[in-house]
Amino acid sequence: MNAIYIALNVIKINLRDKKTLLSMVLFPMILIIILGSALKSAFSVEDLGKTTVYYLNSDNKQASKSFDEFLKNKQIKNILDVKSVKTYSEGKKLVSDGKATAMIYIDDNYTENYQNDKKSKIQVYENQKSAVRNGIVKSVIDSYNDAANTIMTTAKLTKGRTNYVESDNVKENYISVDGKSPRAIDYYSVTMLILILMYGANYGAAEIQNLYYDHIGKRIKSTGTRTFEHLVGVVFGVIFTLLIQSLVLVVFTKYAYGANWGDNPLIIVGVMAAMSIFSTSMGILFMSFTGDDKKASGLIGVITPILTVISGGYFKIPGLSDGVLAKCIPNGMAQSALFNSVYGGSISSAWQSVGIIIIMAAVMLSVSSLIARRRLA
Repeated sequence: MNAIYIALNVIKINLRDKKTLLSMVLFPMILIIILGSALKSAFSVEDLGKTTVYYLNSDNKQASKSFDEFLKNKQIKNILDVKSVKTYSEGKKLVSDGKATAMIYIDDNYTENYQNDKKSKIQVYENQKSAVRNGIVKSVIDSYNDAANTIMTTAKLTKGRTNYVESDNVKENYISVDGKSPRAIDYYSVTMLILILMYGANYGAAEIQNLYYDHIGKRIKSTGTRTFEHLVGVVFGVIFTLLIQSLVLVVFTKYAYGANWGDNPLIIVGVMAAMSIFSTSMGILFMSFTGDDKKASGLIGVITPILTVISGGYFKIPGLSDGVLAKCIPNGMAQSALFNSVYGGSISSAWQSVGIIIIMAAVMLSVSSLIARRRLA
């Protein structure tokens, strides 16, 4: 009951703080319309025509020949202009010189790895100048992988044989096979939502300051309420505060700006909840570590923009925003989950990202609890 009371009290106080509330809601609304209007042309995709790629199959055996046939499909030929090269270095040089968007390469161990139940990779060497065309190439390969994985699994269950092989290529699709892609206003509605949720870490830091370090905290020490119970109350209070603000932002951008949020509200709420938990936990961790809300706020003010830049929140940086690091940070995972939900990507990958973000938050909360106990002992 004490935890519930604390949570309700936190929500009430936060919603009464009109200055902070307006900045948390109005700031992203203004930023979305500014970035969405200023960078509108960067998201316009019209009359792209075919995307040129070079292709080298060094394996040239049964398993890899199925991909050869896939590239000869009429629909794929309408999308890709596939040209053969004799060596990997030749194809890499042509791509580097801007003669093609990418080179698709299958090494000579492809079939052997498949027969030994190992992962077989379809490698892609990209020209980083065209993120849109790179997305098209990745989407085509992912379409093959999805079909191949399904057929391969079926074959194993039935003890049959198949020419398709498993690949650990990229799973998240920003451009789906039916051609949908985010407009600038759609893109920044997602990224600014994640940005403001990250800044919500300030709520977590402020509540820890109030509960444990200010005069209110002195009174709490004299009560029989446990430290863990206070943390639970604070976490849930801040989470629901952030969820309310997030829902307001989503509804506003949907009806005022016409932003596309797809038709899977459960994933949207799941991502918002996961990021609310994460940011709250981050604020609590920073506050527990520094013991000063101003220092904690300073850390949040530095780390949040850095993570936003890495994940492409303001604008995409080739080689960084679509790199491994971006896929491992909460901003990148949350954005990827939302884009997958809206634009026909993998729903299972979206939920997997939600789960990983929550695990990260749980780790931070556990560390925060240990630090807080030592400080308040």
